[in-house]
Amino acid sequence: KMNDNVAMLIGVAITIVVQSSSVTTSSLTPLCGIGVLPLAKMLPMTLGANIGTTATALIAAIAAFTHDAVHVALCHLFFNIIGILIWFPVPIMRRLPLGAAKLLGLYASHYRGFPAVYVLVAFVAVPGVLLGLSAIYDASVAGGVVVTLILLAALVGFEFWWLRLGGCYKVLSEEARRERQEALEAADAELAETDQAAQTAL
Repeated sequence: KMNDNVAMLIGVAITIVVQSSSVTTSSLTPLCGIGVLPLAKMLPMTLGANIGTTATALIAAIAAFTHDAVHVALCHLFFNIIGILIWFPVPIMRRLPLGAAKLLGLYASHYRGFPAVYVLVAFVAVPGVLLGLSAIYDASVAGGVVVTLILLAALVGFEFWWLRLGGCYKVLSEEARRERQEALEAADAELAETDQAAQTAL
């Protein structure tokens, strides 16, 4: 029942205190997993944590007080602010990160190694490909354009296979998805009943 803006401010405050957005999000994730913190409230708190983590760089920049240091710190701050303006104010835009979180959670509940694969792809493979693409553009603009078109074609082909040809159901069948979803809903209902019983006892 907490207001989303208040939740975001709490995320900012916690992260400023601990000086690490990773500590904030990793501490809140188990609470979200056991149903204490709704996923819809985790989003604004995570976005707030992304703002709070810029405080360390801003303090360091003010201490050094050089043009480059302040420039980098402000870029870090406004990068996160722009991200919030894209994904948070319009309710329909929140569906994308929330839906992605639910989908990734569904895969992680079925394949235990999926989180490790996701981390390697999102934080190693994709940045590595983009870094390599940047190096190709430095060497040859024409070569960079060709490689970019190839990568875009591969991405479109994958999305077509995944969505239109049912590739997603080859990774995790519709029946398995339904079973996992029912199990998650049952667990949520059990947690809600336990919470209600605890409140009644008080």
